[in-house]
Amino acid sequence: DLGGISAKCSPGSSISNPHMQQDWHRVFMQKGYLFRTMNARIFWTTVASMLVLAGCEPPQKCNSKENERRPDSLIIVASRLWESNNYQDYLNPIAAEKSTTIHWVNATELTALDLVSTLPKADGILLTGGADVHPGRYGQPQDTISCGSIDQERDSLESMLLHWVDRTHVACLGICRGMQFMNVHAGGSLHPHLPEALGSDAHRAGTEENHRDTVHSVVAIQSIAGIKIGEQSSVISHHHQGVHKLSETLEPWAQSPDGLCEGLRRRDTVAYPCYLGVQWHPERSELNQPLVESMGEFFIQSMIQGTKDQ
Repeated sequence: DLGGISAKCSPGSSISNPHMQQDWHRVFMQKGYLFRTMNARIFWTTVASMLVLAGCEPPQKCNSKENERRPDSLIIVASRLWESNNYQDYLNPIAAEKSTTIHWVNATELTALDLVSTLPKADGILLTGGADVHPGRYGQPQDTISCGSIDQERDSLESMLLHWVDRTHVACLGICRGMQFMNVHAGGSLHPHLPEALGSDAHRAGTEENHRDTVHSVVAIQSIAGIKIGEQSSVISHHHQGVHKLSETLEPWAQSPDGLCEGLRRRDTVAYPCYLGVQWHPERSELNQPLVESMGEFFIQSMIQGTKDQ
């Protein structure tokens, strides 16, 4: 009993997971989440709520009338949004075509209390691009020497977002780093530095002036989201980490010419109808290509369907 709140957990709950315990600590203590004026009872009540998100039964208020979703509005919780507004500019027009508007939530700017109260209302989770994933997350801390910028607070935040997805099966789209973290979260691993693994810097070969973006082709090796096997697109890529060992719960659906996994999804597509990761940046790639708009269309349509099923 934490501050009078009991966390009723299911067998195999992730609360005892060392990474999860560290994640809770970071979320409460990192800049932007520190409860400077919180008394002990409120603090532990909030901890209990966060434990519910990690591996216990979802809060009962998830089904309350105050959280009912209007059919013409969606709430997307993004792990981080940038001043460029690229993700909004990519998804907002797709939603508008379906007579739907999007309310964007930048999880990086939320307090822990706000995160707890917002997640049950979310129609979708978007994991965006950003810094490297810490190799310690997949059991190779020594590989940090091959990494660039690492954001462990971001790792902790996205871990909690994916634990929420694990429990609720809400629609989830991961882009670039987001796809990599999906794999790590599910037990897979990454190449810490692709040039060492592939012998080239083909996935971020651009100049400093264009932020090292590069364009290369990707091909669908499975049918998904209206995309047929063999369809290709020229997409913008910018990353030096990449999928090494793919989680057993995931499967690849797209790859680049060098054989690197460029797209993944859950093997169980019945329980997780929209659990989709792409290594490229559809929000920055040239439009009117089969592997560009279709990612956003599938994500938006899945969220709309989710509101109908509630």
